Amino acid sequence: MSCVLFFDGGCRGNPGPMAIGAVLLDNGKKVGEISKNIGIGTNNIAEWKALIEGLKLAHAYECKELEVRGDSQLIIRQISGRYQVKSDNLIPLFNEARKLCRTFKKIDFKWVKRDENSYTDSMVNKSLDNEL
Repeated sequence: MSCVLFFDGGCRGNPGPMAIGAVLLDNGKKVGEISKNIGIGTNNIAEWKALIEGLKLAHAYECKELEVRGDSQLIIRQISGRYQVKSDNLIPLFNEARKLCRTFKKIDFKWVKRDENSYTDSMVNKSLDNEL
């Protein structure tokens, strides 16, 4: 089974209230999603947590091959190994994401423009709006 995962995380203020959104597609059809508030933190933490929760969703759905799409160039480049993660508070999140990545037969990462990730962005904003 080949799946596509879109993810996004954000916060109001930096640091501030954080929320995540992730949507899993199989052959273009939505098969799962997650959106929730996750406490206080930074935008980078929210992005990493969104990726992690999305990977967990794809694993639970038993995806074997996964294409991950996100609008954070930094996260996509870090998880792909092109950039190093240097912040002590982000390294555990990176390690958790990498461990989850190893559960897939094949995994690819693709940066997309914000407008191509608008659904997960709206999920994040709706969660944040409900918290405030």
